[in-house]
Amino acid sequence: MFPINSMVNNLMVEVRVCGLDLAGKEKNPSGIAFIVNGVLKEYMLLHSNEEIVSKIIEKKVSVVAIDAPLSHAKGYRKIDLKMIKKGFKLLPPGWRSMKLLVERAVKIKNLLEKKKITVIETHPLSAYKNTGVSDLRSALKHFINLREVDVRKLPKDIIDAIICAAVAWAYVIGEVEVVSDVDGKIFLLKKIR
Repeated sequence: MFPINSMVNNLMVEVRVCGLDLAGKEKNPSGIAFIVNGVLKEYMLLHSNEEIVSKIIEKKVSVVAIDAPLSHAKGYRKIDLKMIKKGFKLLPPGWRSMKLLVERAVKIKNLLEKKKITVIETHPLSAYKNTGVSDLRSALKHFINLREVDVRKLPKDIIDAIICAAVAWAYVIGEVEVVSDVDGKIFLLKKIR
Protein backbone atom coordinates (compact mmCIF):
# COMPACT_ATOMS: atom_id res chain seq x y z
CA MET A 1 0.00 0.00 0.00
CA PHE A 2 0.97 3.67 -0.19
CA PRO A 3 3.61 4.02 2.58
CA ILE A 4 3.67 7.78 3.15
CA ASN A 5 -0.03 8.47 3.74
CA SER A 6 0.61 9.61 7.30
CA MET A 7 3.29 12.06 6.18
CA VAL A 8 1.08 13.40 3.39
CA ASN A 9 -1.90 13.80 5.72
CA ASN A 10 0.26 15.87 8.06
CA LEU A 11 1.32 18.34 5.38
CA MET A 12 -0.09 21.78 6.09
CA VAL A 13 0.36 22.96 2.52
CA GLU A 14 -0.20 21.32 -0.81
CA VAL A 15 2.97 20.17 -2.52
CA ARG A 16 2.43 19.95 -6.27
CA VAL A 17 4.75 18.18 -8.69
CA CYS A 18 4.60 17.32 -12.35
CA GLY A 19 5.96 14.74 -14.77
CA LEU A 20 6.56 15.61 -18.42
CA ASP A 21 7.11 13.09 -21.20
CA LEU A 22 8.33 15.62 -23.73
CA ALA A 23 8.02 15.06 -27.49
CA GLY A 24 10.81 16.31 -29.74
CA LYS A 25 8.43 18.41 -31.86
CA GLU A 26 5.57 20.63 -30.71
CA LYS A 27 3.18 19.09 -33.26
CA ASN A 28 3.49 15.74 -31.44
CA PRO A 29 1.72 15.21 -28.10
CA SER A 30 3.64 15.45 -24.84
CA GLY A 31 2.26 13.59 -21.82
CA ILE A 32 1.95 15.56 -18.60
CA ALA A 33 0.81 14.38 -15.16
CA PHE A 34 0.21 16.22 -11.89
CA ILE A 35 0.55 14.91 -8.33
CA VAL A 36 -0.61 16.78 -5.23
CA ASN A 37 0.67 15.58 -1.84
CA GLY A 38 1.48 12.16 -3.29
CA VAL A 39 -1.87 11.65 -5.05
CA LEU A 40 -2.17 11.46 -8.84
CA LYS A 41 -4.69 14.19 -9.67
CA GLU A 42 -4.64 14.78 -13.40
CA TYR A 43 -2.97 13.84 -16.67
CA MET A 44 -3.32 15.03 -20.24
CA LEU A 45 -1.64 15.49 -23.61
CA LEU A 46 -0.37 18.95 -24.59
CA HIS A 47 1.54 20.20 -27.62
CA SER A 48 3.22 23.62 -27.60
CA ASN A 49 5.91 24.85 -25.22
CA GLU A 50 3.58 27.70 -24.27
CA GLU A 51 0.74 25.27 -23.40
CA ILE A 52 3.07 23.12 -21.29
CA VAL A 53 4.74 25.98 -19.40
CA SER A 54 1.42 27.79 -18.83
CA LYS A 55 -0.25 24.64 -17.45
CA ILE A 56 2.68 23.95 -15.08
CA ILE A 57 2.63 27.53 -13.79
CA GLU A 58 -1.18 27.49 -13.50
CA LYS A 59 -1.01 24.32 -11.37
CA LYS A 60 1.53 25.96 -8.99
CA VAL A 61 4.02 23.12 -9.38
CA SER A 62 7.28 23.20 -7.38
CA VAL A 63 9.15 20.31 -9.08
CA VAL A 64 9.03 19.02 -12.66
CA ALA A 65 10.69 15.76 -13.76
CA ILE A 66 11.28 15.72 -17.53
CA ASP A 67 11.88 12.67 -19.70
CA ALA A 68 14.53 14.32 -21.86
CA PRO A 69 18.26 15.03 -21.64
CA LEU A 70 18.84 18.45 -20.08
CA SER A 71 22.33 18.92 -21.51
CA HIS A 72 23.90 18.67 -24.96
CA ALA A 73 26.61 16.27 -26.15
CA LYS A 74 28.19 15.18 -29.43
CA GLY A 75 27.20 11.58 -28.74
CA TYR A 76 26.61 10.04 -25.33
CA ARG A 77 27.17 12.11 -22.21
CA LYS A 78 29.26 10.62 -19.37
CA ILE A 79 26.06 10.34 -17.36
CA ASP A 80 24.44 8.29 -20.15
CA LEU A 81 27.41 5.90 -20.21
CA LYS A 82 27.08 5.48 -16.44
CA MET A 83 23.39 4.62 -16.88
CA ILE A 84 24.24 2.11 -19.63
CA LYS A 85 26.80 0.46 -17.29
CA LYS A 86 23.94 0.02 -14.80
CA GLY A 87 21.96 -1.85 -17.49
CA PHE A 88 19.66 0.95 -18.68
CA LYS A 89 19.11 1.81 -22.34
CA LEU A 90 19.23 5.48 -23.32
CA LEU A 91 19.54 7.32 -26.60
CA PRO A 92 22.50 9.70 -26.97
CA PRO A 93 21.61 13.42 -26.91
CA GLY A 94 24.01 13.93 -29.82
CA TRP A 95 21.88 12.02 -32.32
CA ARG A 96 20.22 14.29 -34.86
CA SER A 97 16.71 13.18 -33.85
CA MET A 98 17.52 13.78 -30.16
CA LYS A 99 19.00 17.27 -30.64
CA LEU A 100 15.54 18.80 -31.17
CA LEU A 101 14.30 17.16 -27.97
CA VAL A 102 17.30 18.41 -25.97
CA GLU A 103 16.90 21.97 -27.30
CA ARG A 104 13.20 21.94 -26.46
CA ALA A 105 13.78 20.47 -22.98
CA VAL A 106 16.47 23.04 -22.15
CA LYS A 107 14.21 25.87 -23.34
CA ILE A 108 11.33 24.67 -21.14
CA LYS A 109 13.70 24.10 -18.20
CA ASN A 110 15.01 27.67 -18.46
CA LEU A 111 11.48 29.13 -18.63
CA LEU A 112 10.39 27.14 -15.56
CA GLU A 113 13.52 27.90 -13.54
CA LYS A 114 12.87 31.64 -14.08
CA LYS A 115 9.61 31.00 -12.20
CA LYS A 116 11.57 29.31 -9.35
CA ILE A 117 10.40 25.81 -10.34
CA THR A 118 12.92 22.98 -9.82
CA VAL A 119 13.47 20.91 -12.98
CA ILE A 120 15.09 17.48 -12.86
CA GLU A 121 15.94 14.94 -15.56
CA THR A 122 14.61 11.41 -15.47
CA HIS A 123 14.19 8.45 -17.80
CA PRO A 124 10.84 6.75 -17.03
CA LEU A 125 11.65 3.21 -18.15
CA SER A 126 14.92 3.26 -16.19
CA ALA A 127 13.22 4.89 -13.18
CA TYR A 128 10.59 2.14 -13.14
CA LYS A 129 13.07 -0.71 -13.75
CA ASN A 130 15.26 0.58 -10.92
CA THR A 131 12.48 -0.26 -8.43
CA GLY A 132 13.04 -3.97 -9.12
CA VAL A 133 9.27 -4.55 -9.23
CA SER A 134 7.94 -6.12 -12.44
CA ASP A 135 4.35 -4.84 -12.19
CA LEU A 136 4.16 -1.12 -13.04
CA ARG A 137 1.09 -0.38 -10.91
CA SER A 138 2.64 -2.10 -7.86
CA ALA A 139 5.91 -0.21 -8.35
CA LEU A 140 4.19 3.17 -8.65
CA LYS A 141 1.88 2.51 -5.67
CA HIS A 142 4.95 2.35 -3.46
CA PHE A 143 5.60 6.05 -4.20
CA ILE A 144 2.22 7.61 -5.09
CA ASN A 145 -1.49 7.08 -4.65
CA LEU A 146 -2.83 6.19 -8.11
CA ARG A 147 -6.45 6.23 -6.90
CA GLU A 148 -8.41 3.93 -9.25
CA VAL A 149 -6.29 4.70 -12.33
CA ASP A 150 -5.21 1.60 -14.25
CA VAL A 151 -1.96 2.86 -15.73
CA ARG A 152 -1.65 -0.16 -18.02
CA LYS A 153 -4.67 1.03 -20.06
CA LEU A 154 -3.32 4.53 -20.72
CA PRO A 155 -1.35 5.77 -23.77
CA LYS A 156 2.44 5.43 -23.48
CA ASP A 157 2.97 9.22 -23.34
CA ILE A 158 0.67 9.41 -20.30
CA ILE A 159 2.20 6.34 -18.61
CA ASP A 160 5.68 7.86 -18.98
CA ALA A 161 4.40 11.22 -17.67
CA ILE A 162 2.95 9.49 -14.59
CA ILE A 163 6.26 7.70 -13.95
CA CYS A 164 8.05 11.07 -14.32
CA ALA A 165 5.57 12.63 -11.86
CA ALA A 166 6.24 9.77 -9.42
CA VAL A 167 9.97 10.57 -9.71
CA ALA A 168 9.23 14.25 -8.98
CA TRP A 169 7.25 13.25 -5.88
CA ALA A 170 9.95 10.76 -4.82
CA TYR A 171 12.45 13.64 -5.18
CA VAL A 172 10.36 15.72 -2.75
CA ILE A 173 10.16 12.93 -0.13
CA GLY A 174 13.78 11.73 -0.56
CA GLU A 175 12.96 8.41 -2.22
CA VAL A 176 15.09 8.83 -5.37
CA GLU A 177 18.36 7.37 -6.50
CA VAL A 178 20.57 9.86 -8.32
CA VAL A 179 23.01 8.84 -11.04
CA SER A 180 25.38 11.74 -11.66
CA ASP A 181 28.49 12.77 -13.51
CA VAL A 182 30.08 16.04 -14.61
CA ASP A 183 27.51 16.53 -17.38
CA GLY A 184 24.28 15.80 -15.60
CA LYS A 185 22.10 14.04 -13.03
CA ILE A 186 19.38 11.50 -13.76
CA PHE A 187 16.83 10.81 -11.03
CA LEU A 188 15.35 7.32 -10.62
CA LEU A 189 12.84 5.76 -8.25
CA LYS A 190 14.60 3.95 -5.39
CA LYS A 191 14.80 0.18 -5.35
CA ILE A 192 11.86 -1.28 -3.43
CA ARG A 193 13.09 -3.63 -0.72
